[in-house]
Amino acid sequence: MVLFLRHDDVCASVAMEDAIAAMEDGFREEGEGAALVPPRINMRVGKGWLRLGPASLETSGWAGFKAMNLSPGQGVRYQVHLYRSETGELLSIMDAQHLTTLRTGATSAVATRRLARKGSAVVGLLGSGAEARAQLDAMRALGVVKSAKIFSRTEENRKRLAEEFRQRYDMDVVAVNSPESAIVGSDIILAAVKSSESVVRGEWLSPGMHINSVGTARRDQRELDPLTFQRSDIIVVDTREGVLTEAGDAVAAKDVIELKEIHQLSDLVMDRAPSRQSDEQITLFKSVGTGIQDIALASMVYQRALTRGLGTQLDDFPKIKR
Repeated sequence: MVLFLRHDDVCASVAMEDAIAAMEDGFREEGEGAALVPPRINMRVGKGWLRLGPASLETSGWAGFKAMNLSPGQGVRYQVHLYRSETGELLSIMDAQHLTTLRTGATSAVATRRLARKGSAVVGLLGSGAEARAQLDAMRALGVVKSAKIFSRTEENRKRLAEEFRQRYDMDVVAVNSPESAIVGSDIILAAVKSSESVVRGEWLSPGMHINSVGTARRDQRELDPLTFQRSDIIVVDTREGVLTEAGDAVAAKDVIELKEIHQLSDLVMDRAPSRQSDEQITLFKSVGTGIQDIALASMVYQRALTRGLGTQLDDFPKIKR
């Protein structure tokens, strides 16, 4: 039987700490050579677009895909189909909005654990949407936040998010009036902004900083300027092919970075890529998302939902052709 999981079911199944554990497992499986993740399919649909991202985790036995559809004026819809590799059985169809938000923040936590300086940090957050919230929540779950500064273009939004984190987690959080104010003096930079112009500038960086950039997954988007890439001593990505073909700021920086300087997160998890060697290095993690992240977390959501009696069972679906 297929377990159908709505948004609320997914939210009730896993928290950020769970997502971080799932990302550790997923990227380790990829690093062990036991994951299959072909390039994502991106196609125009009307005035919007449809993206399909399949993946298979061969050791743990999960496979599936995420479909993401953006329609101007409507928004973005996400869903994951999860299969059992051995039998081909469709196990679950789930709303993937919260899953996508969680896995993006959790993946940054996996990278930050290995690239940021040790100890509690002053965190500068750029953005105030769901992805930005998840980035800060992931750093909190990782236990690295001493205080935080938040900037977004809308004053009301940045003040609301700062108040939310102060109340929810008793954190020292303030709203600031410019991206430069959020960056200068911070130890960890979290960039989660949909923008056509760079919001992180290399001239604002100082030795020892770590940057997580998750806001650009299209060629027309910019989050980091080329100098940020150039000044970074270590550059790690969730997918080299995806970042270099889909992220507009990485494409724009192709003349200042070499392919050999860009390392995959799965290699970092397996200790095959350089991690921070000194407190003076500037480190950068750039993410556009992969099917591995989606399926690794979807498998955990499915198992937790089954245990907790969440969702709706669909009988005799889909029909098997023999």
